[in-house]
Amino acid sequence: MVATGNGDPVIRLTVTGGVARIALDRAAVRNALPVGAWHDLATAAAQVPEDARAVMLASDVPGIFCAGADLADLARLSDDVAARGTFREAMRAGIEAIAALPMPVVAAVEGGCHGAGVALALACDVIVATTDARFAIPPARLGIGYPAPDVARLVARVGRGQAARLLFTAAPVDAGEAQRIGLVDLLGEATEVVAQIAANDAAALRLLKHAITDPASPNHDRLFERSFASARFAKGVATYRKP
Repeated sequence: MVATGNGDPVIRLTVTGGVARIALDRAAVRNALPVGAWHDLATAAAQVPEDARAVMLASDVPGIFCAGADLADLARLSDDVAARGTFREAMRAGIEAIAALPMPVVAAVEGGCHGAGVALALACDVIVATTDARFAIPPARLGIGYPAPDVARLVARVGRGQAARLLFTAAPVDAGEAQRIGLVDLLGEATEVVAQIAANDAAALRLLKHAITDPASPNHDRLFERSFASARFAKGVATYRKP
């Protein structure tokens, strides 16, 4: 399945063996996403099958994850006041659609990850980066801000001090430094992590993600207790039951 942007496909969705792969594909501008592509990202997320056990957010362009928002779109915002809200809402729709997926989402970061690309990775549950990955959040250099929900996710991941450093300096960090400060969880190939996740029970994965993202939910205890009725649990403990 493919969600298309204006003209050539920008966001691609494929599903294989219980794993949904959402890929960015706009090589000419290093996967910088225009307004329409953010909406297509939300559409792709909505098309992920309910029984998918994991989602991998990746790039089909070698050497780059995402250069952020399309600079052509950003340039128009200087004079087009009405377009500012349209741009903000489109970007928010795409990022929050990824964050709202009920199954685990792994960001596979290869090469550059800049600006809104970092916000997109932050919407995922696990960030896996190759050793050539580089991260930068440059809005301070451009004279603009960064959306509050994305700042909040950054602070939650790396702490207030490191978040301030990344935002205030706009300086890039390499994969090793990103892992050291907690922006990246693992260095290596995301496909291995996704395969490990997908080997587990789909319902259990959803329940565990629910507990991580909403630990105060009043339904969690009930859902936890109900999980003991699952067929996978029954099969797993069958050998321990007394005849």
